[in-house]
Amino acid sequence: MATRADKDLQRALIVTRKVVTGAVSLYMPVKDGANDHEVQPCTDGVDMIGVVVALGPASTPGAVGDYVQIAYLAGPIVIPVKVGTGGATRGKFAKVVADGFTTATPDVATPAAINVAGFFTQSSVVGDVVGLVPCKSWLTE
Repeated sequence: MATRADKDLQRALIVTRKVVTGAVSLYMPVKDGANDHEVQPCTDGVDMIGVVVALGPASTPGAVGDYVQIAYLAGPIVIPVKVGTGGATRGKFAKVVADGFTTATPDVATPAAINVAGFFTQSSVVGDVVGLVPCKSWLTE
């Protein structure tokens, strides 16, 4: 179990965006909203653009109308992410599930294309926070 997530955001492209639909959580994936400078939760990895790295000062941080900071999925960085159902395996590709990120397991017998967020730098279980080296891509699983 990871006691502290790997993190190196020194060269990360971090931007502030307004939450427009649903609530977003720290270390969870987001996608663009309908307008510029907006984000919304991303529970399946489709159109994912980044990961929430800081919540705003609102009375309910991460709620609609709050401003959050996201790290774009680009660059030589390690982003802390929440481990979802299925757990995380160091060195394996990461995909999005409803409660975080989990290991994507390639299936050569019956492949299906999925969105991949990057790869894990640590192994852990659901609910923990671990490091992720980002790379927006596809994988057949």
